[in-house]
Amino acid sequence: MSAPDILLVDDDRAILDLGVTLLREAGFAPVPAISGDIAMILLAEGLPFELLITDVIMPGALDGYALARHALRLRPRLRIIYTTGFSTAASIRGQGAPYGDVLPKPWRSADFIAAVTRVMRPGSTARSPFVRSA
Repeated sequence: MSAPDILLVDDDRAILDLGVTLLREAGFAPVPAISGDIAMILLAEGLPFELLITDVIMPGALDGYALARHALRLRPRLRIIYTTGFSTAASIRGQGAPYGDVLPKPWRSADFIAAVTRVMRPGSTARSPFVRSA
């Protein structure tokens, strides 16, 4: 098995399981976390994540924004995609998501994988066409 490259965080078990399945089928090595608190423990262990995909609203001490801030302190080059049910990118900006892109929920499987693949492409600075910049 290859080294983990994506940390996927969502408090909805069904979304988390679907995301992990889709990422594995697309050739990625995701690690799931059911909360921001658990995700922070995994990040502190030094696993070589390249991308953090996190829900915005989650229970516990760390929501998606706080998780991103802490994660970037540990890994300044970490790429971030937020997932959320907020209806507009303006709502996300108002909540303070300056570190990454936003993939609105509910997302379609094809859009999810297209966004991740585009962000993960080596040397890519392009944003996914399915993702709104925050």
